[in-house]
Amino acid sequence: MHREAFSLAAVLTRPLGRAVLTRPLGRAVGMVAVLAMSPAAVADVVHFTNGDRLTGTLVDGPADFVAIEVPQVGVVTVPRARVERVDEAPPQPDEAVRDATTSTTSTIPSDPSSRWQARADLGVAVATGNTRAADLNFVAGVERHGARFDNVLGVAVHKARAQADARRSDLGTTTTKDHLDVDYNLRWKYGETWYAVANFEYFRDPIKDIDQRATTGAGVGHTFWESERGSLRTDAGISRVFEEFRFGLLTAAEGSKESDNNPALRWGLQFNRWLVVDRLELFHNNQLLHILDNEPSSVWDSDTGIRFHVNSRWLAALRVDLQHETAPSAGRRKTDSSYAVAVGVKL
Repeated sequence: MHREAFSLAAVLTRPLGRAVLTRPLGRAVGMVAVLAMSPAAVADVVHFTNGDRLTGTLVDGPADFVAIEVPQVGVVTVPRARVERVDEAPPQPDEAVRDATTSTTSTIPSDPSSRWQARADLGVAVATGNTRAADLNFVAGVERHGARFDNVLGVAVHKARAQADARRSDLGTTTTKDHLDVDYNLRWKYGETWYAVANFEYFRDPIKDIDQRATTGAGVGHTFWESERGSLRTDAGISRVFEEFRFGLLTAAEGSKESDNNPALRWGLQFNRWLVVDRLELFHNNQLLHILDNEPSSVWDSDTGIRFHVNSRWLAALRVDLQHETAPSAGRRKTDSSYAVAVGVKL
């Protein structure tokens, strides 16, 4: 069977693949010849197995085909089996500068989550437990999520004139609530879902007789899922807990103190879910600290709520903060809770 010979004229006079040419053959061939003699005006050259060639710009084509766009001719698509080689011309000076700029720019993460982000909420909270108060509640967070490291810093402050527990006659009936909680977590991601974590927390609440509680620790964590709709991760590790308790009148400098230093086991969980993307967010964070004292005790902290993101700057939030201690000071309640309505700003 006679096999049809392949030539440039055949390429330009009938479609191969998706090419459809409407120019007359003589004009097309002449145009290609002119372009072939002007290498400065073209980007790529396709060499065929029969010695012909086409100059122009390579474009996307079907599988097993080569497509090249020839100026004033159109897109020519030929089977890859008929192509001997493709020479791609080096980029022009302005293109090289643009490529270098693009390459440099691409090393800077464009994802907003890779930059430092800050949020501050100020609201009114109703507290129950060891105190009964309607106080100002200030919660701030600073975080950065990168390709390798995550930094998360949180600060919670409660300050108000509070009604003390009636069972504590030594406190009187009214005192000042001065609650402070600062925590920092550094996560080092060494896989798709696993990470190492180091954490530090400082807590004080004189009404609960806790003059200060400092916790440092390290552990390992796992991210169960993370997407644009939210994330769920948990971690566990070992910690060291230094505690200092104050007994007697809170305003008395000579009040007795007692300190303790013990190892502890720690477990934490962080969850957030966008119910409406970039608008309505559900969140929950908790930490369980099991202190290995002669008489082991546990401390549970959690905050749960919902945030409504009004726009890229402002938000409103409803949140419930809970703290439970299995072995509180004598005469103190085990559980403190706070219900807050807040307005926040994203910085």
